[in-house]
Amino acid sequence: MKKKCLILISLFVLFVFNVKAQDSYQPGFAILNDGTRISGLISIYDKDPWFNQLFIYLKDSAAVATNPNKDIKAKKYKADELKYYKIGDRTFTKIHYVDMENLQTKSLGSNNQMMEILALGRINAYRFYPYPQDTFVSLGGATIEEQIKKDHDEKIKHWKLLAQKGSDEKYRNVFDYDLQKYFEDTPEVLEKYQKGAYGNEPISAKKGLAARMMSMAKKAAYMPIQWESIVAAIKDYNQKNIATK
Repeated sequence: MKKKCLILISLFVLFVFNVKAQDSYQPGFAILNDGTRISGLISIYDKDPWFNQLFIYLKDSAAVATNPNKDIKAKKYKADELKYYKIGDRTFTKIHYVDMENLQTKSLGSNNQMMEILALGRINAYRFYPYPQDTFVSLGGATIEEQIKKDHDEKIKHWKLLAQKGSDEKYRNVFDYDLQKYFEDTPEVLEKYQKGAYGNEPISAKKGLAARMMSMAKKAAYMPIQWESIVAAIKDYNQKNIATK
């Protein structure tokens, strides 16, 4: 009788609310829901940027000034308690958004996310990171550690550039959306975008199936890399439509 292999199934739940997980503290300020402004040192998570969307830890500036050599205890503020916060030249504002493509336990609840602002105007643009997978299963293939690292790296790589225009309440990931539709009412911007004048990949005017498939493949490959060019186009559009909301 052949020996049967014992398959061990391991379920790992990631506990993400770790005070010591922040990459660093940097000067900044936060505005609470009641309008209160609090200045101090704010946690920033560059290695695990989805934490920035859920909460901040803030060390009050007065306490830090009074005890500069003491490790001041930070206070936690969740997204539901914040209007926005600013660290250096980066500003995060509260957006109600549900990532239907990646529902995880940590993303459920109020669905309020503190998103980094990339552009404001007739078209608003924000950076959003999908949340890491909640559980991992080992069936004799990749180890749990390997799965966690792969998932982490994939979530960092495949962040979303969410845009919302005018009265349209829907947030669209411009990496998967035809941005030309947003620029149609401003021909000057549309033409520049189509020609790649913002540093973006030029838009092919060919209509054949092969050309469309090639264009889609290029879009998938280049869009996340050229996000700054896309934001530049959106900012130019906003500048030319200041009086329009």
